[in-house]
Amino acid sequence: MNPSRFPFGLSSLDDANDEPLAMRNLSDAQKDELGVLLEQYLEALETGVPPTVESLTRNAIELREPLRACVGGLESLHRLAGGESARPADETRDHDERRLGAFDLHEEIGRGGMGVVYRATQRSLNRTVAVKVLPLASVLDPRQLTRFQHEAEAAASLLHPHIVPVFAIGCERGVHFYAMQYIRGQSVAEWIECCRPHDAECQNVVSIAADVADALHAAHELGIVHRDIKPSNLLLDDTGKVWITDFGLARIQSDTAVTQSGDVLGTMRYMSPEQARGESAVVDGRSDIYSLAATLYEMLTLQPAHQGDDAPTILRTFDDDSTKPLRRLRPGLPRDLETVIGKAMSSTRDGRYETASEFAMDLRRVLAGEPTIARPPTIVDRCVRVANKYRSAVVATALVGMLAVIGFAIGTAKLAAAKQVSDAHAAQSRENEIIARDAINGLGSQVAELLSDIPAANSVRHRLLRETLDYYQRFAGSPSIDGIDNRRRSEDLAVTFGKMGVLQSELGDRAAAIESLQTSEQLYQRLAQTFASDPLLELEWSISQNNLGEELAAAGDANAASKWFNQAIPIQKRLHDDGDANASRELAKTLNNVGGMLAGTENIEAAKAAYTQAIDLLERQNAMADLRCTIQSNLAGVLAKREPALAAELASQSLAHQLTRLEADASDPKLATQVVVTLNSLANAQTQSSLHQKAVTTLRQAVEIGQQLHTRWPNQASYHRDLVISLNHLGMALSELGRLKQADVVLGQAVQHARQLNNTFADNAEVQSMLGGVLNNRGFLKRQVGDADAARRHYKEAADHQQIAVELAPQNVRYAELLNKHRYNLKQLEGKS
Repeated sequence: MNPSRFPFGLSSLDDANDEPLAMRNLSDAQKDELGVLLEQYLEALETGVPPTVESLTRNAIELREPLRACVGGLESLHRLAGGESARPADETRDHDERRLGAFDLHEEIGRGGMGVVYRATQRSLNRTVAVKVLPLASVLDPRQLTRFQHEAEAAASLLHPHIVPVFAIGCERGVHFYAMQYIRGQSVAEWIECCRPHDAECQNVVSIAADVADALHAAHELGIVHRDIKPSNLLLDDTGKVWITDFGLARIQSDTAVTQSGDVLGTMRYMSPEQARGESAVVDGRSDIYSLAATLYEMLTLQPAHQGDDAPTILRTFDDDSTKPLRRLRPGLPRDLETVIGKAMSSTRDGRYETASEFAMDLRRVLAGEPTIARPPTIVDRCVRVANKYRSAVVATALVGMLAVIGFAIGTAKLAAAKQVSDAHAAQSRENEIIARDAINGLGSQVAELLSDIPAANSVRHRLLRETLDYYQRFAGSPSIDGIDNRRRSEDLAVTFGKMGVLQSELGDRAAAIESLQTSEQLYQRLAQTFASDPLLELEWSISQNNLGEELAAAGDANAASKWFNQAIPIQKRLHDDGDANASRELAKTLNNVGGMLAGTENIEAAKAAYTQAIDLLERQNAMADLRCTIQSNLAGVLAKREPALAAELASQSLAHQLTRLEADASDPKLATQVVVTLNSLANAQTQSSLHQKAVTTLRQAVEIGQQLHTRWPNQASYHRDLVISLNHLGMALSELGRLKQADVVLGQAVQHARQLNNTFADNAEVQSMLGGVLNNRGFLKRQVGDADAARRHYKEAADHQQIAVELAPQNVRYAELLNKHRYNLKQLEGKS
C-alpha cells in the first residue's frame, strides 16, 4: 500500500487531499527518484540555501510539478519551526506562510518524534486549537508518514471524555497535519517534575489512572492499541481532568503492515517487556496496561519503575525483575494498591489484567477499600519469579548437577569394570556405561538448547560446552567394558567424536574439530564396510562426511572439503531415491554446503547448480520450507551480481516466508537473523539493478533488526557480525546515491563495530578480513570526498588486518586476493598524491 494514499476512513476528509494530483500517475521508479530529489532539497534547506525546483529537476522535467507540490509548504514551515520572526518587508507573505488550511499557526507548544504541535486559531469558528504537523524529514519515510496518518485516524475514530478529540485532518502544500482540541494545562511528566512528595496524593493519582484505563479500554474495544502510554502523553487540564494524546504509535489491529516484527517503538522506560524486545506481533492491550501501571508507579513514587537511560540497561531490568516494591518507597500506601500495580506490571502478558477495564475497576476497589481481583503472590509464585530472574544460573546449576551425576556414572562404570569378579558385576558395568552415555547425550542436547534459547549467556554456554567436551573426551578414552559388542561400542565412539567436533568448532578450536570429525568419519567408514546394507548407518556415515567437509570449507581448504562432499552426496542420493525423507533433507544440506564452498572460490555457475538442485529437492516438502528458504536466500546472495533480477525474486520469496514465521514467533533470534541475511541479499540484488533507493530502504530495515538483536544480546558475536555487514552495505548504497556524508557516518559505525568484534576475536581470520574490508570501503569513500590522508590511513590499516587474516588462514585464497586489492588501492592512491 502506498502510504501517501492511506485511507483515513473519515467521511469528512476528501481523499484528494492525501496526495497531490501531480503525483498520482507517477511510477514507483519516479516516486523513488522524487524521494531522492526531496531529500536533496531538505538537506539544502537545513543550510539555509535551498536550490530551486527548476535546478533540481533539470534532468527530470516530468518530476518538476510533483516536486513543486511537495516542497510548496516546506520552506515556510521550516522557518516557523525554527522560531524565525516575521520579515517586516514582507508581512503579507509571512502571514500566508503561517496559515495551514483553515488554521493560523502561532507558537510551538510541543515537539516529539511524531510531529511538532502548534497553538493555532481555526478561522471559521474563531476557536483555539492545537495543530500537529508531521516533521519535515519524516515526509521522506513512508512508515513515518503512515504512522502519522494512523495517529490521525486512530484519534479521530475515538470519542471518549478522556481522549483528546480530533477536529480536522489535511495536507496543505505537501505538509501533513491534523487539528485537535487545545488543552490548557500541563502534561503528567511536567506535573511529576515539579511535584512535591505530599502532592502525589494517593486518592487523586489513582483516580486519574483509573480514568485513563477506562479510555484505553474504549480504544482497545475498537482494536486500537496506543503503544506509547507515558507521562508526557497524558495531559492534565486546569480542572485536573486527564486526557490521552499522541496516538502516533497506535496500532490498529486489523492492519499489521505499519509495524513489522522487530520494530521497537515508544519510550523504552514505560514499555512492556514484549514491546521493548521488539515482539510487535504479540503487543496488545495488555502492553498499554503495563505502560499505564509504570506511569502510575512513577506518579506515586516520583521515580521511574525502571532506572537507566539506555536500552541495554532497561532491558536488563526486565530480565532481573529489579523494580523496587512500591511500598518500600512509600510505606503508607495501601498494600492492595501495590498488589494491583504489581499484577498490571507482570513480566508476562498472561499475568496482567485481561482488559484495561478490569484494571480500572481494581483501582477503584482500592479507593473504596474493597477486595481486589489481584491477589498477593504466593510462595510458589515467588519461587517461580526467582527461577525466572536467575534462569541462566538455574539452568547452569541444573546442568552442573547433571555433570556431577555423569561423573559419578562414569566413575561407577570404571570401578565396576575393575571389579569384574562375577557375571553380575559385568552386567552392572554394562548398565552403568549405558547410563553414562545417555546422560552425556542428554547433556549435549540441553547445551544445544541453551545455545539457541539463551544467546546472552555466552560465558555460561562456553563453560558448559567445555565441561561437556571434557566428558565426551573421557568417555571416548575410557576402556571398553566386557559384554559390549564391537558394533555398539564403535557406534558410540563415532557419535561421541562427532559431538566433540561440533563442540570444538563452537569453541573456536577448528584444528581440534577437524581431527575429531575425521576420527568420527573413520569409525563410521569401518562400520559401514563391516555391516553393509544398513541404510541408517550409511546415512550417519554420509552426515559425518558432510560435517567434516563443512568444517574444512570454513577453514578455507576447498580441495579437502570437496573430497568429503563428493563422498557424501552419492550415498545420500541413493538413499533419497529409495524414498528416505531424512536422506532428502541431508542431501539438501550437503548440496547447500557445496554451493557455499563453490561460491567462496568464485565458481558461481557450479554453485548455482548445487543450490538449485538442493531447492528442487525440497520444492514439495512443506515440512522443510524453512530450509528451502534459507538455501534460496543463499543462492540469491551468490547471484546478486550476475543475475540480479533472479536474485531479487528468490530473496523476496524467502523473505515473505521468513517474515510470516517471525510474525508468529517474534522472540526467535534465529528467525530474525535469517531475515537480516535475506534482506542483505535482496539489497545486494537491488544495488546491482541500480535500484539504489530501494536498496537503502531494504538495508535500513536490516540494520534496524540487527541493532535490536545486538542491543538485546550484545555478547553474541554472530549478531554483531551481521550488523557490521548490514551497516557496510548501507554505507556503500548511500554512496551510490551520492549521499556521501551519510555514507561516511554509516561506514564509520560499521568500522567501530568491526573494531569491537576484532578486540574480542583477534585470532579469527574472518573477523580480521571483515574489518579489513570495511576499512577499505571507508578509505574508498574518503578518497571520493577528497580526503587523501584519511583514505591512506584506512587503506593501510585495511591491508594490515587482511595480512593477519592471511597469516591465520593461509589456505584461504580469497583472503590473499583481498590483501592484493587493499594494497593496490593504497599504491594507486600514493601514486596520485
